[in-house]
Amino acid sequence: MARRNEGDPIAHASIDGWRIAPRLGVVFPQRGTPGWSDAAMWSALLRAWGFPFESVGSSEHVSKAVTTLIVPASLAGSVRTGATVLAVGGGRTVGDVLRFEPSADALTAPTLEDVVDSAAGALETAAPAGLVAIANWPFGRRAALVVDGDVDHPTGVDPECSRYVAPAIETAKRAGFSAYGIFVAGANVEAEPSSFPSGTEYYNHSFSHPYSHWNDRPWESLGDAEMETEISRCRSAFERALGVDDHAMFRLPHFQLEASDRTYAILDRIGYLADSSIGGNVSVTGGLPFHPAIDPWSERPEDAAFARTDPEPARNRALLQVPISTDPTDPAFPHGCCSYNTLGEGVRNRTADPAAYESVLQEVLDRAVARRSLAHLFIDPPDAGYGRLPGDRADYAAGVERWMRRAVGRSDLSILSFAGLVSWWMQREAAVERLRWRVENGRMRITLPEAPAGTALSVLAPAEAGGGWSTVALESEAA
Repeated sequence: MARRNEGDPIAHASIDGWRIAPRLGVVFPQRGTPGWSDAAMWSALLRAWGFPFESVGSSEHVSKAVTTLIVPASLAGSVRTGATVLAVGGGRTVGDVLRFEPSADALTAPTLEDVVDSAAGALETAAPAGLVAIANWPFGRRAALVVDGDVDHPTGVDPECSRYVAPAIETAKRAGFSAYGIFVAGANVEAEPSSFPSGTEYYNHSFSHPYSHWNDRPWESLGDAEMETEISRCRSAFERALGVDDHAMFRLPHFQLEASDRTYAILDRIGYLADSSIGGNVSVTGGLPFHPAIDPWSERPEDAAFARTDPEPARNRALLQVPISTDPTDPAFPHGCCSYNTLGEGVRNRTADPAAYESVLQEVLDRAVARRSLAHLFIDPPDAGYGRLPGDRADYAAGVERWMRRAVGRSDLSILSFAGLVSWWMQREAAVERLRWRVENGRMRITLPEAPAGTALSVLAPAEAGGGWSTVALESEAA
């Protein structure tokens, strides 16, 4: 990152009612010992929520400046600190501490998002001195919305993905929704480039989409060189046939995660920025983006590397994993709310009521708003556009259009393309590292050099000042 020059703008804010500066700490036992996974889970959540924090070794004295300390329950009795202590996970606790269960070792898909929501409440309770974070979404909006789909079958082969690209884009345009993006197999683009209108973001979905129409081999059967060729051929097809790039965004064909470790290593090496192949119900952050771990946390299937992130940045992938929101009609489905799966595959089979699908989309969005989280919905072109071509039996497109129009009309949403979300999130991650504050004479002064456009703060007031969360806008001034 370039060094800030004299005169560059520094974003700042000043807030009254503070006696001391809030500081978070997390105690880490040795990797592989009891309590490590609990500390790792809280590290993942704090990073996703935008909180700067300090990592503390289990044998170290905790700085007196730390005001809230998160510590594995098994170590809580041995920590000497004046901070409010939140003991997390299993194990006996000693002393006057707050307690949060269950342990990260017990996290499963059916419970994970509820545990994450409870963790947010526990953190608030354990922070009487207050908290400061960078807000999740641009301009401090309550939630974000991302919608994308996949294309991997040509016209004439069910479900005729290519044929429905233009009608799906029309659906979004009629709703005023300008952020719809599509992961596309390069073979589709090469076979019928006229099916892909300009002005839409297209992302890499491999060239032949292995284990599908163009190629019957499973993705995991490919060697590393073959995988890289699949990715590079897709990018080249975009450039040659459409005159666009793939924004360095990738999705595993058919969400084939069996070779995710090799795939992500390749993507990192050739400079790709993000993948989106898992559901929010299996991600350690409960659906917020994160950098996948290079190695699994444990031998438990739930702790697979693609679903977890490591407390040590060097042990994570550079690329971002962007989960798809959980499907309310099938909460166990590990790849999120996908139009081909929801309602018992009724949308793809066209047996469901279009209004029922519209309700599913609204339920996912409403839940994200309630959780101040991300609504990431997978709406395939054969579903977003179905009803716009002769012979279509049911008007799913009209339901999608109505839902999109309502979303566009909301003032509490940040509507982002997939690539736009990745860009925002990575800028925000870097900004968290630069955030600084101090308290003087009852006023907290917060500064952020090189603040990304739209950055706002989430601030929990200290209990003695009444508590409660607020969104604080940043102002700019010359250095």
